[in-house]
Amino acid sequence: MHLRYLTKAIQAGLAGHPGDTAAYKAAALGTPAYANLDDTLAQLANPLPHITLDYLTSQPPNSFGRNLAQFLKKNDIQPLILSPITRRELYKSSVLSVRYPIFHDAFHVLLGFDTSLAGELGVWSFVAAQRYSPAFDRAACVGHWMTRLLIPWQWKRLSKHENAGRMLGKQAICVIAQPLEEYWTMSLEEVRVRFGLPVGGWLGL
Repeated sequence: MHLRYLTKAIQAGLAGHPGDTAAYKAAALGTPAYANLDDTLAQLANPLPHITLDYLTSQPPNSFGRNLAQFLKKNDIQPLILSPITRRELYKSSVLSVRYPIFHDAFHVLLGFDTSLAGELGVWSFVAAQRYSPAFDRAACVGHWMTRLLIPWQWKRLSKHENAGRMLGKQAICVIAQPLEEYWTMSLEEVRVRFGLPVGGWLGL
């Protein structure tokens, strides 16, 4: 736990900057990446991009960006927006821990999972299978048991989403290391194919 980032998260929250608050909270956890993933992410042209709902909405119909905008609007979610100061401070030092929250909802869109507990479990199972971080592996493990405690009557549905997420994670390329921020104008299905994901998301398996 990085106390300095936790302090900054509190300060950002008091100042009314939710994006910075979430980013510093993520950085405070100090999520370690497997192998040289953090170095790979730091080499991206824009590892911590500035994404707004208006910009995503302006993308072409059926594009990755427009689909993400529709997903965010449908679920009343705002993109994780960082201030320039926060982006500069967290660049390289906590790339994975901040980049993943920025793109978490984009993973939902790419994979075709909704925001239900089963859908979240599907995404976390995918991330764990992709081998990003031990912390993400633990999150998937916690999700496995927590969802079954919360909605035990959906055991079969949870297992179906979990198994699908795990299968997709193993067959796809390392999604978080791709320049996702450069693909907003591309059709969603083209992006899926590029990443080794099935057309139509997990329902296309």
